[in-house]
Amino acid sequence: MEQKKAKKIDHEEYKEIYGAALCISSFKHLILSPESAMNLQASLQATIDIPRVPSLNGLIGRCSQPFEKQLTETDVNSKQCRLSINKVDVENAVMPLLKEEEDVEKGIRVKVYDANGKEYPMTLKLWAHKLHVLKEGWIEFCTDHALLAHQDFLKLWVFRNLHTQDLCFFITSRRLQEFQPIKKRRLNA
Repeated sequence: MEQKKAKKIDHEEYKEIYGAALCISSFKHLILSPESAMNLQASLQATIDIPRVPSLNGLIGRCSQPFEKQLTETDVNSKQCRLSINKVDVENAVMPLLKEEEDVEKGIRVKVYDANGKEYPMTLKLWAHKLHVLKEGWIEFCTDHALLAHQDFLKLWVFRNLHTQDLCFFITSRRLQEFQPIKKRRLNA
């Protein structure tokens, strides 16, 4: 008798799952009004930690989960003019948002926004087949925010502009009273 009850539950679950799948598959033929599209986008983004910046309202399309980076000496060196990004963070946050025709080895023009919504044009590029960097407008961003090695920690989001489909970054910073790389200090502790 218990076995029949278990089968009934499985059958009910199956009906629910099938109904949901049928509903979702019908969406591909649905044409949404602009208002409905914005509402749907907002509800989808509710599951992701999306930057809350008034000047970016309505611009953020597909968006990555944020990742953090402690700035290094080379990140703030005005002669190097680039922000290096960890390979794992690029694989998790950037690669899923790339279009087929975009190639990080050749470089991708991106727009980077700060917490005030100011736009900084930059290029995302893979250097020497091993180091992902944001370059060209990085030093202006660094100077405008008086960023310091080891003390400043960046939080980065990667997203597609909802209107232009351009690849964009949103970056905030916070300062801690650290004077050495945290990772290296942990290794030595």
